[in-house]
Amino acid sequence: MKSVLALALIGGASTFVVPVSQRPAFGAPRLHAPCAVPTVGPLTGCMGATGPSVVQRTASLQMASVVKETSLRSFVKAAGWRFTAGVVTAASSYFFTGSLAMAASIVGWDLISKSGTMFIGERLWNNVKWGKGKSGDSSQRSLAKALAWRLFAACNTLFAATVLTKGKAGVASKIAGSDSVVKTVLFFFYERAWAKVPWGKFTVEEADEEAEAA
Repeated sequence: MKSVLALALIGGASTFVVPVSQRPAFGAPRLHAPCAVPTVGPLTGCMGATGPSVVQRTASLQMASVVKETSLRSFVKAAGWRFTAGVVTAASSYFFTGSLAMAASIVGWDLISKSGTMFIGERLWNNVKWGKGKSGDSSQRSLAKALAWRLFAACNTLFAATVLTKGKAGVASKIAGSDSVVKTVLFFFYERAWAKVPWGKFTVEEADEEAEAA
């Protein structure tokens, strides 16, 4: 009976013995089970039971190219528009007042009050990512800039014309109104023309916040 029991124990133990030829050599890398949910991209990782790995979270942070403008480009744009807008304001002011001196006064006011604010506005818009692409500003961005600037400029011109014409609100409204219509259209095409000029543009790599949030 004892010999039978001993043979049974030896036979059962042999089923758990791994042959020497199948044992991994000392120092050899261990093989892991394949990932259930492999990642796609230059970086790989496994999706564990507790969520994405650190490698996956790092890979999800994508970089996007953003076009920005130098301060010199913003200055030249502001100066160029100020000259264009000054010609329009001079024509409309002379047409409604009949006085060259009055027209020159209104244009001078515009030149002093709007040159600096135009430059500041360009630098502020430079930090807004909306409407920017690899090739430059979109048409929607140019339209938004034209409307935003015209809202400020129309109020400025209306105030200046009212003060300089000594309270003639009717004349001031005509000057500001005609300026708003003409200059809004002109500013839009002015922006579209500058969008095609590569000078003063540079590209930076920034985190794509939308892709990261998704």
